[in-house]
Amino acid sequence: MPQIIRALLAVLLLAPVAVLTGCGDRNSQADLDPATGKHAPGWLPGGHTVAAQDHGASCTECHGEDLGGGISRVACTNCHLGSERQIHPAQWGAYAYALHSQFVKQNGTASCAVASCHGTDLNGVSGSGPSCSSCHLGGPTSAHPQAWNSDIVSLHAGYGANYQSSACATAVCHGTDLKGVFLSGPACNSCHNNFQ
Repeated sequence: MPQIIRALLAVLLLAPVAVLTGCGDRNSQADLDPATGKHAPGWLPGGHTVAAQDHGASCTECHGEDLGGGISRVACTNCHLGSERQIHPAQWGAYAYALHSQFVKQNGTASCAVASCHGTDLNGVSGSGPSCSSCHLGGPTSAHPQAWNSDIVSLHAGYGANYQSSACATAVCHGTDLKGVFLSGPACNSCHNNFQ
């Protein structure tokens, strides 16, 4: 076989290899670990939030145009319950503090107990979801101490005497001023006439 034909065949056989190596350029905004091809440790929860807000279009290269999985086979809605860009169910809107209760009663805490959301033990994740017990004094499914489940009216008086109103005066419970919160705890003066 003449030398020129061998050279031409070699070029034709090596050309696809050269083209394919050019297709694997790393997405500079993806923060991928080159050894695993996955996002680096610590990417969730905070890293992807910043990247999605600043460079959302770069996510579609791996997760697909509709963010439904693409070549990564990881859809945003695997974790985001509302949509690709909304963590909680869409109908919660600004009232996640009040509307999550019914969701948990119907579905359990499994979708909340995620390492990058509220933590697998529901003790919270820095930069993401708070610990359930930071609001739920009686555990993940009870806003008030468990003992109150039998008689909330009479048992809260002793609690208030011991702890003052600090445990009740939160933005999503009875309000920082104890004047109540929409879709949550009532104002203290709705029952206690002499409450300031």
